[in-house]
Amino acid sequence: MTEQLHHHVQQLLPGFTIPQEQMKAFFQTINVKKDAILLHEKEACNNIYFVNSGCLYLFYHHNDQKQVVHFALENWWLTDYKTFCDGQPAVYAIAAMEDSEITCLTRANYEALLLQFPFMALYFNKIHERAYGAALFKQKTYATISKEDFYHHFRKTYPTVIQRIPDPIFASYMGVSPETLQILQDTYIS
Repeated sequence: MTEQLHHHVQQLLPGFTIPQEQMKAFFQTINVKKDAILLHEKEACNNIYFVNSGCLYLFYHHNDQKQVVHFALENWWLTDYKTFCDGQPAVYAIAAMEDSEITCLTRANYEALLLQFPFMALYFNKIHERAYGAALFKQKTYATISKEDFYHHFRKTYPTVIQRIPDPIFASYMGVSPETLQILQDTYIS
């Protein structure tokens, strides 16, 4: 468990003492290079990733094109939640958008961690509530506003995030062509 992850747990569970040294054995921290694939579609999804630095993204392939679903920047967790919990082949892939330092937690260690430190279930519940809420918000937003309005909303809400995301990946996330994204960028008024 890195200092950053320890601090993040403390932020979400301020009333708890976090035994960092005792919990270290459950986690592995690694560095990955930009474009490294952490999970391929149809592989077993055995890890959940915490981003200490850098950025990961979740995607799938459809009609030979990459469809980006979600990003994870510093202090965010990412996995293929559908298959991490049920052991089925992954329906998504995960890659590093930037050189990144990530902390990995295997499914077996996740379950053992929750058994040994039950308060961590509360922590992960908070993480999953936030992720689910964000997914629902994105779904509603996509259904109710134009791509132009979505672009403006995202740019105003996450100005530093949008600067880190390469245009082809952000275009995929928005469900538009790179050319359409360029038009949106050209017409954007700050």
